[in-house]
Amino acid sequence: MNYLEVGQVLSLKIRFNNSGTISQTNHPYLIIDIDTELNTVEIAQIDSLAGKEYKAAFKSNKVIYCTDPIETVIDKDSYIQMDNTIKIEMYHDLVLYRRQTDKLSQSKLADVLKSYKAYHNKYQIDENKQVYIDKSELESLQ
Repeated sequence: MNYLEVGQVLSLKIRFNNSGTISQTNHPYLIIDIDTELNTVEIAQIDSLAGKEYKAAFKSNKVIYCTDPIETVIDKDSYIQMDNTIKIEMYHDLVLYRRQTDKLSQSKLADVLKSYKAYHNKYQIDENKQVYIDKSELESLQ
């Protein structure tokens, strides 16, 4: 399988916002959407809940538990950040940053996508947190 799918996880170093804040380490990102017309992949950052359990209460975060069913794409209870929009240019070698071919389980993925879309429909995403990263920028950060 040499293509990306919604529900898979990429491991990337990216620019978090339009102010220029760049990740110092690779983070996991859940693929939320693939737009073949615009040639983009929308991703959401995954963070571990460990030591940050209070973040589960934030309306801008969606918790994903690693059990019931056991997940292969995350190994700890985690959450995705929904208060930003991160889109990256789709290109052939982007698949090289995929953690594995597995996807988040179907029921959890459906729940995450529903929550993510509902959040984006209800709340305006700050312009600074609407990020687009093209291939050359992404490659320069890895």
